[in-house]
Amino acid sequence: MNGFIEQQDRASRLIEEEEIDLRAYWRVLMRFKWSIVGLSFLSALLAGLIVFSMKPVYQSTATLHITPEVKDLVDVAEVVGMYGDYTEYYETQYAILESRSLAEDVIAKLELTKHPEFQPEENKLISFDWKTWLKSYLPQQSGGAELDEAETFYDSVVEDYFERLKVTPVKNSQLVRVAFEANDRQLAADVANNLANIYIVNDLEARLSMTSKASDWLTQRIEDLGEKLKASEIALQSYREREKLIEVGGVSTLTAQQLQDLGGQLVMAEQRRATAESSLRQINALKGQPVERLASIPAVLSDSLVSSLREAEAEAQRKVSSFSKRYGPKHPKMIEAQADLTEARLNVQRQIESVIKGVEKEYQVARENEQSIKRSLGSAKGEMQQINRKSQELRVLEREVEANRQLYSQFLEKMKEAKETTGLERVRARVSDPAVPAVKPIKPKKSLIVAIAGMLGLFLGVLLAFLQEHLDNTIKRASDLEEKLKLPLLGWLPHLKLKRKDGESPLTFSREHTHSFYTESIRTLRTAILLSGLDDPYKVIVVTSSVPGEGKSTVSMNLADSLGELHKVLLVDADMRRPTVAKTWGLSKDTFGLSEFVSGSAKISECVHQVEDGNIYVMPSGLIPPNPLELLSSKKFKEALDVLGKTFDHIIIDSAPTLAVSDALVLSTHASGVIYVVKADSTPYPTAQDGLKRLRQSRAHIIGGVLNDVPQGKKDSYGRYGKYGDYGGYYGSYGYTSQ
Repeated sequence: MNGFIEQQDRASRLIEEEEIDLRAYWRVLMRFKWSIVGLSFLSALLAGLIVFSMKPVYQSTATLHITPEVKDLVDVAEVVGMYGDYTEYYETQYAILESRSLAEDVIAKLELTKHPEFQPEENKLISFDWKTWLKSYLPQQSGGAELDEAETFYDSVVEDYFERLKVTPVKNSQLVRVAFEANDRQLAADVANNLANIYIVNDLEARLSMTSKASDWLTQRIEDLGEKLKASEIALQSYREREKLIEVGGVSTLTAQQLQDLGGQLVMAEQRRATAESSLRQINALKGQPVERLASIPAVLSDSLVSSLREAEAEAQRKVSSFSKRYGPKHPKMIEAQADLTEARLNVQRQIESVIKGVEKEYQVARENEQSIKRSLGSAKGEMQQINRKSQELRVLEREVEANRQLYSQFLEKMKEAKETTGLERVRARVSDPAVPAVKPIKPKKSLIVAIAGMLGLFLGVLLAFLQEHLDNTIKRASDLEEKLKLPLLGWLPHLKLKRKDGESPLTFSREHTHSFYTESIRTLRTAILLSGLDDPYKVIVVTSSVPGEGKSTVSMNLADSLGELHKVLLVDADMRRPTVAKTWGLSKDTFGLSEFVSGSAKISECVHQVEDGNIYVMPSGLIPPNPLELLSSKKFKEALDVLGKTFDHIIIDSAPTLAVSDALVLSTHASGVIYVVKADSTPYPTAQDGLKRLRQSRAHIIGGVLNDVPQGKKDSYGRYGKYGDYGGYYGSYGYTSQ
């Protein structure tokens, strides 16, 4: 619940701050409202004087219909290699319309150099030519002569012409608007129409000239191409005869087939050589080994004779084994069987050796066959490369002949078309809507300019008002005392228009005009002080300010006079450098006062002076001592205050400013409270902050602040307290009417 209440309070404060900001903006506007309105009116008035003194400008527009090039006729742009897309074509035509050559033709035809509107003194409000002035200060180019007056004038006419001309294409169409501005409505129409007609005529003449030049160029080009074609054909035939080329295609096909066959043979030869080489490598690895080891070689195992001999050897071995069981070693059958076994083994060995020699021979034959095929393949490749080189050169010559023949045919055809279409050029532009003299001027738009100038003046006035408000760091409103100085507001006093010649002062004014708003403001200040010290009344009150001239003496004297209506009050003038109390209350400058009382050279009855048999007593400064600060900081001064405090209910001390001297700092240590006076629209808040900082460092008890000399016309702009100022005019009729 407490959290919800805190959120509500915080929201209320935020809303209040936003309202205060909006009111602050409104107050700034109201404060400078007449300056803002005056600046806006002055801007509008100045703009009106200028625009109504300007000559009206009329604009006439001629509409041209421009079509792109016709493709069924000879395309001269394509012949000379200058043809682009339609976008580029139209951009080119717009640039031609704005070219200097057309401008000079229009100027010459209409004699614009003699027209009064193009004379310098006629078309300019101010005759100062800044370009001529600038050229006079620029360094001249070496070797170049300065333009004479006629050339300079002509250039100015051309430049003025371009400033008035406007070429605008119509979006998504083939139309373009040519507009011209002038003070003379008929001149504007004449220039637009003549520019359109001259553009059409020049375009037709240019294309006719281009076609004629293209025809002459084609004739010369065809002769050159014919000679080039003839030379290329002769070169082709000479090459064929020199290289004896009849049919290159068949030879190259035969050679390719041969290369393919040799490639296949080479693969097979390499396989045979690899197989023989593998067998030979196995044989070489087992050289010196028993015959039985050689028999394990795949080449030997694959030999059929070796297999049959090994079978015979096995059979002989079985016989020996069988006879050995029945016969002895010297038995004839046993001897015969042993002889057969030995013979079989010798046959196997001899056959293995024969197979090994065959493998070696086979390897030699395979290697020689591989080398032979490689040589044949290399020879065939060389022959093929030679044939390819010849065929390539032949194709180059044939392509050159064909290209020359095609180019010659194309140019010959273009030549015939150019001769047939000469003189048949079509007009690619026409005037679809001629310009007519305008009825109403297009500028200046007087009402709009005046309205814009007034709005700009209003905006500038508001901007300057807020800028001045932002740059003004003085205390202007009562809320500044609390926001910027952190000082409670006791009251504020309005500005008084006194009759200085009659010796009128704020004190005499408040006494004579007891029902005035100023007097009521003094009473409000008195009430605020009494209420703030309700439990512990302020005995000694020091009144000070930041700098001289803020009205602290006025406040102290009026406060003492107002408190005197209720209590016994003593006003002490402690501003001993610039004393004002004695003069204001009509006392002699030699009257005893504070300095004599503190020093003990005079009695209290001689230093304190009663005013008009009332409760108000005044103690002037007395004789000014060489160093007033020593007097105020002495023990005797403290003792003097104690003595005075026993006699009076309140003691009001008018002190020197805090930033000028240190008197107020010393007095604040003896006082029950300090009142700080700030002059409205005069005291910068950093200055007041410095003065308050010094007092707070001295541990002074600051009761609050008084905003003095508030302008009467601005009392409603002084913060949330200012709204009460509007009631000041009613004090004369509320509570003070006669019985």
